[in-house]
Amino acid sequence: MKILLIGGCGFIGFNVLEHLISKKIKNLFVIDNLSGQSSKKNLIQIKKKYKKIRFKKLDISNFNQINMFVRKYKPNFILALHGQVAVTKSIQNPRQDFNNNFLSVFNLLETIRINNLKCSLINLSSNKVYGKINNLKLKETKLKYQSKILVNENSNINFESPYACSKGAADQYLIDYFKLFGIKTVSLRLSCVYGENQWGTEDQGWIAWFIKRSLNNKKIRIFGSGKQVRDVLNVKDLSKLILTLMKKINLVKGNAFNIGGGKSNTLSLLELIKKIEKKIDKKIKYTLNKERFGDQKYFVNDLSKIKKFTGWKPKISVNKGLSMYFDWIIKNQLKK
Repeated sequence: MKILLIGGCGFIGFNVLEHLISKKIKNLFVIDNLSGQSSKKNLIQIKKKYKKIRFKKLDISNFNQINMFVRKYKPNFILALHGQVAVTKSIQNPRQDFNNNFLSVFNLLETIRINNLKCSLINLSSNKVYGKINNLKLKETKLKYQSKILVNENSNINFESPYACSKGAADQYLIDYFKLFGIKTVSLRLSCVYGENQWGTEDQGWIAWFIKRSLNNKKIRIFGSGKQVRDVLNVKDLSKLILTLMKKINLVKGNAFNIGGGKSNTLSLLELIKKIEKKIDKKIKYTLNKERFGDQKYFVNDLSKIKKFTGWKPKISVNKGLSMYFDWIIKNQLKK
C-alpha cells in the first residue's frame, strides 16, 4: 500500500506520519511546499529520524506538477493534511488561501478522476464551514459561554470568511466527487487541534501561543471577550482516527464528519489562562481587543456520527493533553 502525505511536514501531517511509522506502515511519501510555520523545522526532524521516508518539495496548486507526480506514483491513499490555516491570513490574501485550501484539493480530485486511479482521498476541512450558529442559546458566565447544543453534520453550513469559503468548497467537492465519480473521499470538519510539533502563532494555534507567551512573561492579546469556547482535540487522537478511516474507507467513503474533543473536552481562552497560571504559579497579563471577523463564540461538536461509523472517540482529556503539551513546549524551548 502506497500512502502520499500532502503537507506531511506540517503540524498535523508530521504527527500523522509519526503515527503511521509507529504502526509499521511502509511506503510513505511526503509532499510539502515548506511554506508553513513548522514545516521547515519538522522536515529537519524527518530527515534526522526517518532517513527512509521519501520527500519532495512541490506546490500542489500547480495542476501539472501534482498530476504528473501522482500519475507516476499511483498511491492507494492521499492524505491531504496541508493548507492555509488562519482566517486572518485568508482575509489578508484571499488568492493564496484559495490556492492552498481549495485549488490544491480540486487538483487532487481531478488527478484521481482523469487518470482513473484506485485512490482514496482524506482531507482536512474546518468547523468554520458552519459560520456563526445563531440557535445556541448561550449563557455567559465569568470565564466562558455555555450551551447545551452540540453541532452535528446536519447543521446549516454558512461560509463567513475566505477561509470558510475555501475549506467549505473543497469539503463539498469531496462529497460530490464521491457521488458523481465514485472516488472514495472523506472530509473532516475539524475543531481546535493542538499538541506536539505545533509551534503556534498569534493567528493560529492559540493554545501554543498562550503557553509560549506566558512562559516568556509576555502579554497576550485576546480578541473578543476571551469567553469563546472550543472542543479541543489532541493531535495524537486525530492521528489515530485518520488511520482508522483508512482501514474503514469502504464504510466511511463519501462522508463529512465533525471532529473535535466533544463535550468532555471544552476550553475557553480565559479558562486556558487560568490553567496556565496554576501551572506556572504566576499571573498572566492580557488585554481584550475587538472580536475578529468570523469568530464563533461557542463551538462544540456532536461526535455521534463518527462514533457510529468507526467507534472512535477522543482518549486524551483536555487536562492530560495540556500537561503533555506544556512539557513538550518547555523541552523544545519555544521562545517566540
